[in-house]
Amino acid sequence: MLTIGTMKYYLNFFEIVSQQSSSGAITKVKNNIFNCKAAKISEKGGFKVEAKEIFHENYLEFKIRYNKLFNDNLIVNYNNTEYRIISSENNKFDNTISITIQKINT
Repeated sequence: MLTIGTMKYYLNFFEIVSQQSSSGAITKVKNNIFNCKAAKISEKGGFKVEAKEIFHENYLEFKIRYNKLFNDNLIVNYNNTEYRIISSENNKFDNTISITIQKINT
C-alpha cells in the first residue's frame, strides 16, 4: 500500500522517437510522456566487466501509481540520470506498478 509520505521521489518517463526535419535529416527527440511521484523500494549496485571495460551497474526499484500511459519501452529520468526499465509488475489490487530500472551507461 502506498501512502503520500512514502512517495517522495520524482520520476520523468519519456520515449525517444525519430523525427524528420524539412531538409530530410532524421534526429532523435525525447518526448515527455508523464511525470509522477514514486516510493523507492530498494537500491542495488555492483561492477560488471563488459568488452574488457568495467561498468558500474545500478539497479533501483520503485513503486508508482498506475498510469495508463506506462509501458516497458519508456526511459526513466531520475536525479538527472537516464535509466531503462528492466521489469514491471502491475498490482491491480492497490492500483500500483512496481518497476525495476537499470542505469544506462553513457
